[in-house]
Amino acid sequence: MDQNALKTFTLAAELLNFTAVAHHRNTVQSAVSAQMSKLERDIGRRLFERGRGQTMRLTPEGQAFLIYARRILALSEEAVETVRTSRSRSIIRLGTTVTLALSVVSDVLSAFGRDTPDVQIQVQCDRSDALIDMLDAGDIDVAFMMDQGRHPGRQFVHSQPLVWVSSAGFMLPDEGAIPLAFLTDGRDLRHYALRALDEAGRVGRIKHLSPHPIGVRAFVQAGLALTVMPQTTVVAPLVEADVGLGLPKLLPIALAGYQTHSRHSEGIDRLMRLLETHCA
Repeated sequence: MDQNALKTFTLAAELLNFTAVAHHRNTVQSAVSAQMSKLERDIGRRLFERGRGQTMRLTPEGQAFLIYARRILALSEEAVETVRTSRSRSIIRLGTTVTLALSVVSDVLSAFGRDTPDVQIQVQCDRSDALIDMLDAGDIDVAFMMDQGRHPGRQFVHSQPLVWVSSAGFMLPDEGAIPLAFLTDGRDLRHYALRALDEAGRVGRIKHLSPHPIGVRAFVQAGLALTVMPQTTVVAPLVEADVGLGLPKLLPIALAGYQTHSRHSEGIDRLMRLLETHCA
């Protein structure tokens, strides 16, 4: 679709006066009229109600088309700006988990962006085991996740306390098993929770499941269940479960940072240092 015609149309929709539009577009009124008539023919619908002695206004079709015209123009401008600045900006591809992205990584990005504004970080979230495969394939430059064991790209590994997580004011049911929420596929921290409960002689029941970490957080935030998370990843509105609940202590886990060997830069080194600092 003609970008020039879309620009004229959006301005005409705002001013509702072709003469004023022509002035802003540095052309003549007849050219604006012809351009809008052609646009209407191409679309097959009238966009403006206009005529002698009548106040110009958009038709219902014109109002609907205006939304899309603005979106098309905005997307076009964004694409051009991205291409123009891509060569002048360094890009770092960071892979992490959703839980870390919502906590530690958010703080790291804030610190990194203040001191390194000319570097663009692209964040991709996935499971820890998938991230290590992406790193090996060269799809990401840095991976920050639960430790995946010895690897040539591992730059640091730090033990982290694992804690019970709940909503503020969460209360255990008077009777029955402790309600828990975890991921549907089972590849999460549930074995830490169940092992601790078994050793303490407590009974836990996985009452709520979600295929995505955000879903698990929703169940916990709603006060329906507990889950377990690395202590450093617990951010409001979630809280560490009240010690008064008498929940057993959990074994720690390890968070690790991995870096590709195929690419090096000062930006990547700085990002790795910040990630380590925030999880040490």
